Amino acid sequence: MGITIQGLFQEHFAALKATRPLSRDMWRAGVRLRDCRTSKLGIHVTRCPDGHVSSIAYNSCRHRCCKVCSGLERERWMLRWDTRLLPCPHHHVVFTIPHELLDLWRYNKKTLASILFAAASQTLRELLADPKYCGARVGLLAALHTWSQTLAAHVHLHVLVTAGGLDSSNHWKPAIKNCLLPRKVVMIVFRGKFREFTMRAIQQGKLEIPPTTTASYWIGQLNRLGRVPWNVKVFDRYKHGQGVARYLARYLRGGPIGSHRLISCTEGKVRFRYRVSAKANADRTRQGVMPLDTTEFLHRFLEHMPPRRMQTVRGYGLYAGNQHSHLAEAFTALGSTPPDLSSGPVGMTELLEQLGLDPSLNCCPICGKQLIIERESRPYWRSARSPPPLLQPSSTLVGTPA
Repeated sequence: MGITIQGLFQEHFAALKATRPLSRDMWRAGVRLRDCRTSKLGIHVTRCPDGHVSSIAYNSCRHRCCKVCSGLERERWMLRWDTRLLPCPHHHVVFTIPHELLDLWRYNKKTLASILFAAASQTLRELLADPKYCGARVGLLAALHTWSQTLAAHVHLHVLVTAGGLDSSNHWKPAIKNCLLPRKVVMIVFRGKFREFTMRAIQQGKLEIPPTTTASYWIGQLNRLGRVPWNVKVFDRYKHGQGVARYLARYLRGGPIGSHRLISCTEGKVRFRYRVSAKANADRTRQGVMPLDTTEFLHRFLEHMPPRRMQTVRGYGLYAGNQHSHLAEAFTALGSTPPDLSSGPVGMTELLEQLGLDPSLNCCPICGKQLIIERESRPYWRSARSPPPLLQPSSTLVGTPA
């Protein structure tokens, strides 16, 4: 069996805790990723209602950055957005926080993430409401990423934007420019809003100042950054939004790196693949190999754990969670049938069918009834739960009721 993220945590997390300071969110994530589907999380029994079969399996951590637990949730999110995305062209816009602000970010992830979402969404909505660019209400789907290919801190926001929107008469109005918006204009407006919101938060005492700096230092830093360009990208138009949405879905859950990119762990170093940037090489298909000390690798991994209850994906305008009626009007204006937004989450059987998997995987092989879960044991935290039904149990006792 090859090297895995969980294997690294099981072998080296104790050394990391002894040598590096960890926040509560980092410690919680490390423990859960280490213990996922092991005896430390307890067991549960899956059985047929009529007692034909039963199986015993270890509980799952269900942490959003666990690759093993997040596959079905990612697919469920994508299936839901497949029906909500408007049948129109979309643009992909990326907003990046300057690296000079990364120390402030590490101490204030939740607050600065909200500022980043607000600055980016207000910039796009205000500019596209201008008749010079579109003059309509657009839809935005934004997802926060905080890492680079080498796991270094690189805080940026991906935004999927409809190339048009609803005007005041509820008619669909396409964007006037093929490029959606001039990149320099977007950069200047976003830079001004982010600086304004961050300065206000510092002055109101809403941000924790890193211990080696002062509030006046960060005010001066923001003033200096107001005189230099920021990294904002506006990509060409896509015929539909599904491609970008699927790209975003890969990073919603599962953490910053998967086990498939790991090469080896020898002599205290982890070696993993990363994509060579366009600046280093014009051919983006080339890959490099990055060696990192094991504790440094795990620390970089855990630095990207979002704080508890922080939303890393948010919708605005036509894609806002409370704008269902406007979304239906947009579908109608585009000549399409509005989706049914009143239904709850996709059920397991329906999910398996839509993914092209056999729904009987979640049913008794003898009578066909859906399997039920009972007799759960959760030893040291309440959120440890049974894994998704697709996973094979650790042992199967056919014909022996639990």
